[in-house]
Amino acid sequence: MNDAEPNRDPQATARIEALADSVSEEFRATRRLLSFDEWFSLLSTEPTVHARSAAQYVRDAFEHFGTRNVRTPKGQIQRHCLFDSEFDGWHRLVGQEEAQNELHEAIEGFVRLGRVNKLVLLHGPNGSAKSTMLESLQRALEVYSRTERGALYRFAWVFPNRRKSTGGIGFSASDSLRDALGEETFARLASDEMDARVIDEVKDHPLFLIPVPSRRALLEEILGEEPQFVISDVILYGDLSQRNRKIFDALLASYDGNLRKVLQHVQVERFFLSRQYRQGLVTVEPKQTVDAASFAVTRDSAFATLPASVGSQTMFAVQGDLVDANRGVVNFADLLKRPYEHYKYLLTATETGQVALDHLVLGLDEMFTGSANDLELLQFRVMRPAEYQSFRARLDLIRVPFLLDYRVERKIYQEQVGDILRGVHVAPHVTKILALWGVMTRMRRPDAKRYPKLEKVIKGMTPLEKADLYAYGRVPRGLSSEEARELLAAVPQMYQEPFAHAVVKAEGSEHPLGEYEGSFGASVRDLKAVLLAAASEPGTSCVTVPKVFKELREYLEDYANFRWMLLPADGSFHLLQGKPEAITEQCWERWLDWSDWEVREALGLVDEARYLELYRKYVVHASHFLKRERLFDEVTGELTDPDHKLMADLEGTMVPEISTDEARRKHREEVLSRIGAWALSHPNEDPAYDEIFPDYFALLQEDYYKKQKDAVGRSVQVMLGLLSEGDEPKPPDGEKLKAGAIDKARHAVEVLLGEHDRGERRERHTRETLKETLVALARHRY
Repeated sequence: MNDAEPNRDPQATARIEALADSVSEEFRATRRLLSFDEWFSLLSTEPTVHARSAAQYVRDAFEHFGTRNVRTPKGQIQRHCLFDSEFDGWHRLVGQEEAQNELHEAIEGFVRLGRVNKLVLLHGPNGSAKSTMLESLQRALEVYSRTERGALYRFAWVFPNRRKSTGGIGFSASDSLRDALGEETFARLASDEMDARVIDEVKDHPLFLIPVPSRRALLEEILGEEPQFVISDVILYGDLSQRNRKIFDALLASYDGNLRKVLQHVQVERFFLSRQYRQGLVTVEPKQTVDAASFAVTRDSAFATLPASVGSQTMFAVQGDLVDANRGVVNFADLLKRPYEHYKYLLTATETGQVALDHLVLGLDEMFTGSANDLELLQFRVMRPAEYQSFRARLDLIRVPFLLDYRVERKIYQEQVGDILRGVHVAPHVTKILALWGVMTRMRRPDAKRYPKLEKVIKGMTPLEKADLYAYGRVPRGLSSEEARELLAAVPQMYQEPFAHAVVKAEGSEHPLGEYEGSFGASVRDLKAVLLAAASEPGTSCVTVPKVFKELREYLEDYANFRWMLLPADGSFHLLQGKPEAITEQCWERWLDWSDWEVREALGLVDEARYLELYRKYVVHASHFLKRERLFDEVTGELTDPDHKLMADLEGTMVPEISTDEARRKHREEVLSRIGAWALSHPNEDPAYDEIFPDYFALLQEDYYKKQKDAVGRSVQVMLGLLSEGDEPKPPDGEKLKAGAIDKARHAVEVLLGEHDRGERRERHTRETLKETLVALARHRY
């Protein structure tokens, strides 16, 4: 009895056929397999794409993804979109624009020079995103290699069946076979029409098939209209790998020097960069094994079907990290953790582009990158000074410090919190406070001797004020316009200021660590662990700021294992043996400020736009007053004098000590001068008055808050009652609730719980986190 054929689903069959057609079309469209002649046509059409070295390829990948401008404590700087990782949904590199640009400049240097002659070594403290930067680069290269301009090609040797071919030594295809192919090439033979297909693990560039003496003239002719394109040394002088050279020479001899017949055996193949399959992208972990090796393959069964004149050659294959990374990028993670003997070969590899193996010399076309901890780099310099001096000339050192802008660091926790805390609610301000606290641990008081005009300001500066200065360009309260201008102008210098308090003792002498701001402090890695610990308590459904502070204090109890916690205290800067009262208290008060503001806003008692508009009017009127000009009244359409009452009322709140006309004039001059100082570090930006004058805005708010404090305190009590007792809360003891007070408080609770959001993305409270926040405000502020 025959088994009945299974029923076939026509819809499923159609889907499979459509999928197969799609794959076939993509295979043809991306030119996966070509004859040498077809590839040469591509070279002639787009020589700047198909005559690139690895360094030029990486540089072009940077340009493919483009750039955008961002603001840093040093001012406007270019950010390379390649590190945004928007193309694969992976976590992007947050910040580090200066290091990005240094990496790009190093690559540009290799391109201009025509060869890679150094290893680019990223160094910094543990957890400063060195690995993330290099991983982002490799991910971007993977994506770029799948674009039309990112095409990369290698080649293989194809030998047709001898039983289907005649003449010569068994290489030449018969006329019938050539007729079937439609061209004089074996590149598109089916697998059953081949005796052998020899691939090349080194991924030699197809240009290497063109003899070196003829290659330069050919390229110069093809690139005649691209005078800015630098033909790299590896493209001009690069040679075939040992096995490819043996096959090429054997074929050329068998064909009496006929290169056209040799090229019939060439099948050009597109390949894609891949970290997973180690195709042109390799990360080498610390180990004590060789990074490349050679071994004989002539007697391997895979080569048994080669024609005698080829198979009789002594041929070798190569393997290892350097081989897999050829035509791309190799990354030596934690390079200096390896014994020196296991990476000293890089001295000659970076200088010559070659590595001597047991049986042959391996030519390389790849970029060398690596990462190292600052302390390991220092130890190398101190403990092996002779070797360091030799190696230093072959290193392009790029500093990757901790972030010093808490607005930027906050984005790390915001973007990754979903992966860290699955199913756990994160209360408002948690990520911002965590970022602020981390940045404050990395701050050092500037060296007052470097800034003679700011000595008094610097001596009174706190870590919180310096963090605000870096993040928002916000100067401390009470500064004159000249002091504000000098301080803002000094920020780039402060950002690069070296410190040398700590030393390492070696061989009877002391060596300064050469620390810099951003080389010490709490790492993002550690603070993620704090966030996770705050969510790990049994029964926890949310993470709040008080819970984070509890975990931070426990984290700081382990000060013996963190060198940065033992730095000598300088006022409120630095921690002292796990006792971070100053920094923690400043962060706690800042959280209360933010929470107080959001409650007042929910109650309708804060209108930030009102303050900004009021101050904008003040600046306009003050400017016209000083210029002795009239201003245009948009309501009446007439020219009017500056409003002296408006200016005097605001000045009475912001600077109540002003009492004379001369003092008012000087104050207005200082206001305009401060705006000008801010503009120096914020070119092409509209003035942000709340950032330029945080002290004045705070006084305006405080003046309003004082008038509203009792009302806010009562509202906080009512809101707590609503959260605890439902819709009919009890009034505070001894008081009667005014009409509408409960409705107003209920609306504020709903706003803070996100019930009135209209699709906008914002941090929301739960009933639990809101109650905890209101209790803290009632206890510490009301």
